[in-house]
Amino acid sequence: MGLALHTTRQEDRVTVAARGSIDLHSSDELRERLEALVEAGHREIVVDLTAVDFCDSSGLNVLVRAYKHARTQGGAFTVTGAYGRVENVLRTTGLDRFLISTPPEV
Repeated sequence: MGLALHTTRQEDRVTVAARGSIDLHSSDELRERLEALVEAGHREIVVDLTAVDFCDSSGLNVLVRAYKHARTQGGAFTVTGAYGRVENVLRTTGLDRFLISTPPEV
């Protein structure tokens, strides 16, 4: 199974819902989508990984580069919905500390 991306906009936030596997063969598609959103001036980008079952180092690289690119443009970039193997990879690498947003205190 490849990767499917669905982009939705709500007020100032753009969410990219990914489905499938983010790997060497599909990470370019995600990279291109995220770069285009940052370049288009979107300042709050969220990548929803709820339906992603696998993410290798090339996928992690795309997420880190998008995070850095958004930050240099004054934007915010976060990841939500990571679970199982994908969440484990984010936690093991320490990327969860800056990619995964924590819900605001109510």
